[in-house]
Amino acid sequence: MKKSLFLFLILGTVALTLLGCMSSEKKEIIQKAEEVSLAYFKETYGIDVVFTDHKFIPADLSHTVSLTGYVQGHKDQEIFAMVDYDTYTVKTGSVPDAIKSSK
Repeated sequence: MKKSLFLFLILGTVALTLLGCMSSEKKEIIQKAEEVSLAYFKETYGIDVVFTDHKFIPADLSHTVSLTGYVQGHKDQEIFAMVDYDTYTVKTGSVPDAIKSSK
């Protein structure tokens, strides 16, 4: 039991440290990208989504951040968005085929 608690505390500390290392500029980009993506999925497909991860495309290739997640209440229905963080526009959005066909 003590080993599990100790491991949990170590992993938690590492995670917080890594999150703290993310620049405030990147945090702001992610927040704005999530906001425009939420609006995109709501307006385009009538769904609410939950974002679980993000990844920045190398800046020398594109000023884009990709967001992944799922349809709220349906963790098995994955979504994906690519957002241009110069203009904060959704370049690509992907939802399960069942959602596309219901629109």
